[in-house]
Amino acid sequence: MAVDKRAGWTPEKKEAWITSTAVTLPFVLFLIFLAFMTSLVVSSEGLRLENAVERAFSDVIVALQRGEEVIPVAFQNRKVLGFGYYTHTGSPIYTWGDAYRILPFSMFDDSSSIADTMISYDSETGIIECMRYVESITFDLDNLFRRSGEMLELPDIVYLSFDASVFFERIAITRVVSGCAFAVVIILYFLIMRILRENRRIRETMRKQENLISLGEAARTLTHEIKNPLSAITIQLAILKREVRPEVLPDLMIIDHETERLRKLTNRVSEFLRNPIGQPEMVNLVEEVESLVPLFHGSVRVVGPKIAKAYVFFDKDKLRSVIENLMKNAVEACDGMDVDVEVEVTADSTGDFHLFVRDRGCGIKAEDQKRIFDPFFTTKINGSGIGLSISNQFIKAAGGSLRLYSRDGGGTTAEAVFPHSDRRRKTL
Repeated sequence: MAVDKRAGWTPEKKEAWITSTAVTLPFVLFLIFLAFMTSLVVSSEGLRLENAVERAFSDVIVALQRGEEVIPVAFQNRKVLGFGYYTHTGSPIYTWGDAYRILPFSMFDDSSSIADTMISYDSETGIIECMRYVESITFDLDNLFRRSGEMLELPDIVYLSFDASVFFERIAITRVVSGCAFAVVIILYFLIMRILRENRRIRETMRKQENLISLGEAARTLTHEIKNPLSAITIQLAILKREVRPEVLPDLMIIDHETERLRKLTNRVSEFLRNPIGQPEMVNLVEEVESLVPLFHGSVRVVGPKIAKAYVFFDKDKLRSVIENLMKNAVEACDGMDVDVEVEVTADSTGDFHLFVRDRGCGIKAEDQKRIFDPFFTTKINGSGIGLSISNQFIKAAGGSLRLYSRDGGGTTAEAVFPHSDRRRKTL
C-alpha cells in the first residue's frame, strides 16, 4: 500500500510550505524574466554594433569611390578612427587616420560573429579594429590619387578602426543594472521569507500563550477543587492515626505521604500561576547559595573564585526556590551514579551575575531540549514537570534568563543570569 509522505505533516508545516512556495515561485519567474531581458538587451546591442561596423565598411568604401574630399565626413559620421588598404602581406597602399603602417595580423581574432571579419577589441578604450579580405572593387584614381587614365583594383585587405565605446558602455550599464536588480530581488526575497518566518514564530508564540492561558485557568480551577478534598482527607487521616491498630499505621503513612505530595504539587501549581515577581528586595545571591548547600548533605559543593557579594533585586523566597530547584534537579540527574554537583557564582563585565549548577548525570536528550521549560513536561518517574517552568518564570520576571545545555565530559550545566541589582531596580 502506498504511503503518503505528507500524511505526517502538521497544519503549520503545510501552511509554511504553501506560503514559501507562493512567495518563491513568483520570485524565480521574475529572475528568469530578468535574465532573459538582460540577455535580449545585450544581444540587441551586439547586433547594433555589428550593423554599425558593416555600415562603416560600406560607407567608407562608397565614399572612397566618390572622391577623397567626402571620406573624412563619412568616417566621422560612423566614428571611424582609422581606415586602410593593405596588400595580402600587410603593406599599406592607402591609409587614413590611426591606420597601421604595417598591418599586425597577430592581434586579430577570427572568432567574430561578423561575416568574413577578424576583430581586435581594446576593453580600456572601447575601440574595435577590424580586418576583412575583400573582392576586387574599382574606383576612380583621378579623384583619389590625382592620377588619370588608370583603374586600380581594391587591395586584398581592408582595415577599419571603429569607436564602439558607446555600445560597450550601454552593455556594461545593462549588466550593472541587471546585477543590481538581481541583488535587490534576492535581498527582497530573503527579507520577505524572514518576515514570514518571524510572523509564523509570533503566531506560534501567541498560540502557545493562548494554550498556557487556557491551561492556567484550568489548573487554577483544578487546584482549587483539589484542595478541598485534600483538607478533608488530611483531617480524617489525623483521626485514623490515633484510633487504628499499630500494624495498620504503615499503610496510613503511605496515604499520608502521597496526600502530602499531592498538596505540595497543588501549591507549586498555584505558585506558578501567581504573580512571578513577588516582593523583590536586595538579596545576596552568594549567601543564599551557601545557605542551601548544606541541605544536600555533601552532594553539592561550591567551586570557583570566591565572590563575597552578589546583590540581585529578587523576591527572596522565590530566589531560594529557584536555587534549590536547580540543585535538586542536578542531584536527581545523578541517580544511580556518583553524585557530583558543582555550584559557582560569577560576575561578567556588564555587572550581571551568573549562577552555574553543573552535574555529571545522564544529560538532556536533543529531542527534549526545546521542551524542558514546558509546564508539566518531565522525564522523571516521580517528577511533576513544574519546577523548571516556575524557576524560568521567576528569573524572566526579574529580568534574567535561564538555560540548560550539555556539559563537556557528560552531564548538564544550568546557567541562570541575574541582572545587577542597580540596573534591575531602574527598570521597575
